[in-house]
Amino acid sequence: FAPFPHRQQMLSLDNAFSPEDLRAWEERARRALGMGPDGGIEYVCELKIDGLSISLVYEGGRFVAGGTRGNGAVGEDITLNLRTLPAI
Repeated sequence: FAPFPHRQQMLSLDNAFSPEDLRAWEERARRALGMGPDGGIEYVCELKIDGLSISLVYEGGRFVAGGTRGNGAVGEDITLNLRTLPAI
């Protein structure tokens, strides 16, 4: 497949398997947000289900291109495959 450069980076969810993993993630998030250890943050959590992430590009309400997440900056162009799906 041809490269599919993303207009905006596609990020991935991180796994957490222990309370220590969650605390380490929270510390990184607080640093990134410039928050101290006592600032209030509300969380919503759900189980991570593996699957496929794609980026869809529409212009004027019409589907024009789509690609896989790849490394988050560049994926693979799967536009022709996606055109076979009536819901897109």
